[in-house]
Amino acid sequence: MENVLSKITRFFNNFYAKPETEETRTTLVCAFFGIYTFLMFFTLIYTYWTKEYGLFFSPVTKIASAVLIIGCLESILLRKPDSSYIVYFLLIALGLIVKRTSTLSFPLWFFVMLLMINHIDFRKIVKVFFLVTAVMTICTVILGYFNLIPTFSTFRGFTNNGQMSFRQALGFNWVTLPSQLFFYLFLCYIFIKKGKLNKISLFLLFLISCFLYSQTNTRNPFLLELLLIAFFLLMQVGFKYKFLKFFKTNLFKYLSILSMPIASILTIIVSYIGPTSPFMVKFDSIMSGRIGLSHLGIEKYGLSFFGTVIKFKTFSPSHPLHGKYFYLDNSFIQYLLNFGIIFLLVIVILLTAALWIEFKKKHWYVLLIFIFIALHSVGDPQLIYLQYSPFALIIVEVIDRFNLKKFLQATRERIGINED
Repeated sequence: MENVLSKITRFFNNFYAKPETEETRTTLVCAFFGIYTFLMFFTLIYTYWTKEYGLFFSPVTKIASAVLIIGCLESILLRKPDSSYIVYFLLIALGLIVKRTSTLSFPLWFFVMLLMINHIDFRKIVKVFFLVTAVMTICTVILGYFNLIPTFSTFRGFTNNGQMSFRQALGFNWVTLPSQLFFYLFLCYIFIKKGKLNKISLFLLFLISCFLYSQTNTRNPFLLELLLIAFFLLMQVGFKYKFLKFFKTNLFKYLSILSMPIASILTIIVSYIGPTSPFMVKFDSIMSGRIGLSHLGIEKYGLSFFGTVIKFKTFSPSHPLHGKYFYLDNSFIQYLLNFGIIFLLVIVILLTAALWIEFKKKHWYVLLIFIFIALHSVGDPQLIYLQYSPFALIIVEVIDRFNLKKFLQATRERIGINED
């Protein structure tokens, strides 16, 4: 019996050790991630035109979940487990608890995705997301702009000539989504090019950004895109070495690595205070009422460890708004109330650890990307939603470094020091 078991063990060890096995696993994981990204994209397009094709589109999230589960099982079977799996399964357990209390399954699927892509080069994940989402976004915007697929618009205001102006959804199920997607595609492009953008690409990015702003009137991503374009233009005209020198300073180090904790703590404090003074009322107006809504959310739902059920009341092209508008645009406040204190803490801590690793690698462009993601997350909720962005998945690089033996040894050493 022992001989049989040793032969089986030897077989699997040899199987896992083969380089072609890991290459196959990488290819399959990227394929499953691409299919998942493709399917989840359809949750963002205008729902009216999918109704007649309901047989395919109505269960799209269920199909995507099935693809993710199959991809995760394939990933596990093609790789020899290590102690990092302990962390992955603890996170999945957290996702199950959050789903039970908030009834939302996204945290669970996010953690399952992390397990699927473990020990896969994160750069390949970003490339797959960029290729799939860029093609789908371009097609949807073009078809929506020329009304080749059903789309809709919402009232924006009056021009100087007294004419009515409208925000265009461009084929998506809300008017801000084309701009939000482009913002993260812009960041993906910076990541893929390792921060080396030429003037032609910057000019094209500027034109696209202006076009989308003229159509959707989505301010937050547009302003951040202009800042990024200005920064990379300055890199082109003689400021490159000054910026690279700045990226080595402690100021940039702590500002970038701690961008997520700083953004989350500040927004929680500001949201807790609310528009209770003339200054805060003005600040809330600049933030388009987001502070007041966040304050209302904290007052109404309070804080919990594992989230709570929140009924959002938003504008919809298919259903009229019933009651007063209520939606938490701030990523940190939405996750804090929707998914709970523990979930937000885990995400912020893991992202901070991932940025520390990137700083050690001297990947200044990654740190810059996350500073802008932190700024964007103050006004919009897309931080960890995989339909929009793959960047939160960078925490996989932290989890993959977990070594149980080293952790236990370090723990024993600390206990020994304390005992002495």
